[in-house]
Amino acid sequence: MPHTPKRVVPVSVDVTVSTDGTVTIDCSPNPAPIIKDTKHALLVFTLNTPGFRFKTADAITLDQAVDDFPYDSWTISDTQAALYDRNLVADTFDYTVTVVNATTGQEYSVDPEIQNGGSSTGGD
Repeated sequence: MPHTPKRVVPVSVDVTVSTDGTVTIDCSPNPAPIIKDTKHALLVFTLNTPGFRFKTADAITLDQAVDDFPYDSWTISDTQAALYDRNLVADTFDYTVTVVNATTGQEYSVDPEIQNGGSSTGGD
């Protein structure tokens, strides 16, 4: 039976605020795995922590421009954002997730990774 690639890759985003006010953001899984030969994958980020929201633009950004990610992320709602991945090149890509404290407007970021499996054909 042939392998069916997973085209939607869910990523959970959890924010923890310690008693001293330190904010920690955890993205799971990290790295987010895109299986080899899964073209046109969509990473869907779900923010699970009340009191925080995604930025309205650029909630998810690549640390460096890469052809595998031809479009900016889009914020679907306060708690959901998405990023399109062509997955042509097998490599690990650093990206930044930015959330906003809904009360104060203060932004917080974390830098997880995406692990692309690439394409055996190398084309679209």
